[in-house]
Amino acid sequence: MSMKALEWAMYDVPAEMTKGSLLRILLALADHADTEGNGAFPSQKRLCALTGYSRRTIQHGLHDLEASGLIVKGDQRLTEHYGRHRPIVWNLTMEDFRGAKTAPLKKNESEAQHTTPQNSQGAQLGAQKTAVRGAIRGAISLRPNLYKEESYIEPRESNARARKPIPIPADWKPSEEHRALADRLGIDCDIEADKFRDRALDSGARSADWNAKFRNWLVKGKERGFATLKDSNARRRYTWGSEEVKHVLGPIACEGTDTYMELACKVADLLNQGVDPDMLRRQLANVPGDVLAEQLFEQEAAA
Repeated sequence: MSMKALEWAMYDVPAEMTKGSLLRILLALADHADTEGNGAFPSQKRLCALTGYSRRTIQHGLHDLEASGLIVKGDQRLTEHYGRHRPIVWNLTMEDFRGAKTAPLKKNESEAQHTTPQNSQGAQLGAQKTAVRGAIRGAISLRPNLYKEESYIEPRESNARARKPIPIPADWKPSEEHRALADRLGIDCDIEADKFRDRALDSGARSADWNAKFRNWLVKGKERGFATLKDSNARRRYTWGSEEVKHVLGPIACEGTDTYMELACKVADLLNQGVDPDMLRRQLANVPGDVLAEQLFEQEAAA
């Protein structure tokens, strides 16, 4: 996000150039641009979600903004990692429209200053006006420059683009930011994290920012209705990729194989039936690897 681009869209662009839905679309693009107004590539679907407009309105709005010279197509290589259906990269022109608007005013001021008063009363009035204008200019010159004093915050998109997509790390887990977002959305963060990790491992997906990808997972899950809602009375459901399952199995020789997957699924079933994970780990600690599956089946039958 760039405050400089947002201020340009809000204050420097004439209102007649952003009538109707154009202003909101332009602000959404500015929110995704860097400090120079470049590299904004939100998808049309995301623009629809941010603005509440239909896809057709977004398409017409982007066309009108480009035709008016407020945005131009940028470096499309920034979205090469998205594959076939990659969004268009837009650059904000950041053109200064204030100069064109204030030029006539400066001309009138110059004419007023160089016009000879017809009488002493007119001369006095002209001197007063000149003094007031000088005071106003002095006050404006003392006003701090917001652009120079603005603390620079690197956009998340730029950070992600600077890194190469990688598989999900083995030690990845939801952060406090993720848990706070899940609480606001009313979603069970732990269950969604397990589903997200399993999906990433199963599909072999790669990402430059897995934390951002999980934030999108939570938001889209809430919007589309497939996220697990938070229920304080409901008992947690474990999956083969849960940390508790890994804690029970510990480091074993078959890790990473189909046998390990089968054992992990069986442990998850036992935990979902209410078996205490620490007790299960103690019972399986001295069991040889070749009879581990049978031992798990016996534990399930006993439960």
